Amino acid sequence: MGVAHVAERPVVRPAVGPRSWRDLVLGGATPQRLGRLSALLVVGCLLTALVSAMSGWARADAVGAGGTRLAALDTDAGQLYRSLNEAEAMATSGFAAEGPVPRSVRARYEDHVARATQRLVHAAGLLPPGGHDAALIERVASRLPRYTALVEAAITRRDEGSPRAQEPLDQASALMRDSILPAADELRRGREAALAANYRRASEFPLTVVLVGAITLVGLGYAAVRERRRTNRILNPGLVAAAVLLAVAPAWWLVATVAADDRLDAARGHNAVAAALDEARVTVLQARASETLARVDGGTGAEFTDRIERLLGGDGLLDTAGNQTTDATAASGIATIRAAAVEWRDGVRAGAAPDETRSAFDRLTAALADVIGAERTDLAGEIRAADAVLRGTAIGPAAVALLAAAAAAFGIGRRIREYR
Repeated sequence: MGVAHVAERPVVRPAVGPRSWRDLVLGGATPQRLGRLSALLVVGCLLTALVSAMSGWARADAVGAGGTRLAALDTDAGQLYRSLNEAEAMATSGFAAEGPVPRSVRARYEDHVARATQRLVHAAGLLPPGGHDAALIERVASRLPRYTALVEAAITRRDEGSPRAQEPLDQASALMRDSILPAADELRRGREAALAANYRRASEFPLTVVLVGAITLVGLGYAAVRERRRTNRILNPGLVAAAVLLAVAPAWWLVATVAADDRLDAARGHNAVAAALDEARVTVLQARASETLARVDGGTGAEFTDRIERLLGGDGLLDTAGNQTTDATAASGIATIRAAAVEWRDGVRAGAAPDETRSAFDRLTAALADVIGAERTDLAGEIRAADAVLRGTAIGPAAVALLAAAAAAFGIGRRIREYR
């Protein structure tokens, strides 16, 4: 019999083409598939750790080193503006009475000028050259010597009994009010806004950290459930541990963000009170200068009345400060300031002697200094507390995410070893 020949059928091989991400991750032999899955999960955990660390350090810097620098600039700008106003008030106060300029007034004037100069130098060292704020510093620094020279000329003429002693003082006051103080005020307000924006960034919701962590957590959960179904066993201990650890990282962030925001919100409240009272102190100094000039010129004191109204009137600076605080001690201090301001105003309106109004003015400025100092102290305490919380987020969640990466690698590695 002949041997029947059976025609061989050609073997049809599947076309090799690009695979989907599902085939790439889950296809192929089980050990290779598990290896790729382990790599993806570890990379996800490491990415979560990296994003968490970067975000944590950035926020910690916003209230730590970087925030300290901005706060120092804010303090310099505020004290520069106040010292310039105090120097102007002392310069004009020296002409309230006849005879030579009192040594005490001149000493206080020179002290305020020295303080302003120190703040200029310190702020210039903190600011990068060429910016708008640096230009404002330069404007004040270039005009302040001219101002002091005019004041010295006025004092010299006054000591000599010259009838033209008021002329250089008027020129100095015009230079201070029209050029120097506006530049210092712009610098002060700009620094306040920059510091407030910095604190807002520090308390923002950590969207990137939560998003990356959530995606990685979903991947861990999917891998754990899939392995349980494929092996018909209990959940993989390593993957479960990794998922629990990775859930801790964003939870840590959320709790820390709420705690830091609470501290920073309290800090913003103390800063708002201190800023309003700083503005009140400057207004008081300007009112004092207006009072003195009115005595010298024999004016009506309309400018003094306007300044006092800005301080004591409805929705004035003291009302603004009072509305920003819920602290009983601060509220009591503001009430003391108001009582001292009313006493000074009434004394000026009644034509009290210069010594009497000066004493009332000194009591008012002392009360302002006490409350502002207390608010600044409370502000610093809240910032330190927020800084401690945010520094924890720079290390803690990242360390937890790294442990999650190790747990995921261990859990998948254990499954791979079962095939060997």
